[in-house]
Amino acid sequence: MSKMNRSLKLDGGLSTALEGLGLNLNTSLWTGELLRSNPKAIERAHRAFVDAGAEIIITSAYQISFSGCKERGWSDSEVTSALTLSTELAKSAADGNAKVAASVGPYGAALADGSEYSGRYGVSNSKLREFHERRLEILISTEPDYLALETMPDMQEVEVLLDLISEFNANIPFWVSYSCNSNYKTNAGQEFSEATELVNSHKDAFAVGINCTAPNLINDLLKAGNSKLPYIVYPNAGREWDANRKEWSGPTSGSFSPDLIAEWIDSGARIIGGCCGVSPKDIESINIP
Repeated sequence: MSKMNRSLKLDGGLSTALEGLGLNLNTSLWTGELLRSNPKAIERAHRAFVDAGAEIIITSAYQISFSGCKERGWSDSEVTSALTLSTELAKSAADGNAKVAASVGPYGAALADGSEYSGRYGVSNSKLREFHERRLEILISTEPDYLALETMPDMQEVEVLLDLISEFNANIPFWVSYSCNSNYKTNAGQEFSEATELVNSHKDAFAVGINCTAPNLINDLLKAGNSKLPYIVYPNAGREWDANRKEWSGPTSGSFSPDLIAEWIDSGARIIGGCCGVSPKDIESINIP
């Protein structure tokens, strides 16, 4: 899986597509809330990205966790059903025209305070393991094409996830994408080169990279990386996350220019898409040679 004959197009921000449908996502569960209240809208948003040319779409499981959903009054069975449904909806929308990656969001996403953008949580490995283990096992059981360990700010959390994946021995290809800052580092302050090297050590990893990071930071981070695996790149639109208001603020950086895409490919990116603020229209406009 480490070699790709050509670059692939990923989807964009699921929340952006849903907001484009007129939906309000301003809760601690973000897009995940719709798995109970409006699953048809999630499938419609996924399909918009497939129609825009996405060859891989990422599920709506990012914000779904047992601890986070409990805060919203969900039962454990409702969480299990939502995790399963997240993959089913993506598969239905893909309809054989795109691969499906089950989203494995970070511990910080359940805190709903923007921790995935600010860095370390100050919790133990056992706490991280407790948070991820049951959810990851359920997502594996849904048989996605890939696992997307995404918006990871901290190598500590990635190490825990890599150990769990090894223990489950699911043989599902996965990628890890880090949330990073402007200093060639993850948001937890670790060198991006060390973060990429960590992922290279796992037999089922097929890509490593960056997501939900400003587009102008991507190329320097890729050059600073230390990966034999292909890079996956899906930046946000360049805005800042307001954790109190639970919304993005500030100007966007606009669509990704052909020159920007070419730079990323020259630096080793082989899967390219977008994250928060990147719409189906933006994905359609991306020209990947």
